[in-house]
Amino acid sequence: MNMAKKTPEEIIQEADALIRQVRQSLEDTPEIYRAHGLDADKLNASMGPKEQAEAEAVFRKDMEDIEREVAEEAARLSFANAEPRTGGGMRKMRNMI
Repeated sequence: MNMAKKTPEEIIQEADALIRQVRQSLEDTPEIYRAHGLDADKLNASMGPKEQAEAEAVFRKDMEDIEREVAEEAARLSFANAEPRTGGGMRKMRNMI
């Protein structure tokens, strides 16, 4: 399987697009509930403060994990795409006295 190497900029653009998609999906959630005859406010109210805090913590952790993975992949790609240092070939061995 031949995978094209992505630049850090391409990875960041894809991650940003995914984040925008997730945010849009979250904004659309109340309309999806209404389409199925559900009341989002009642559903959210049925969750206690503990459950809401846990859900928010999980969401924040997921976002941090995504950002960390993007940064790590960008770093890996920057090293993989870095130009090798040129020193004129192999060094000549020096005689030890």
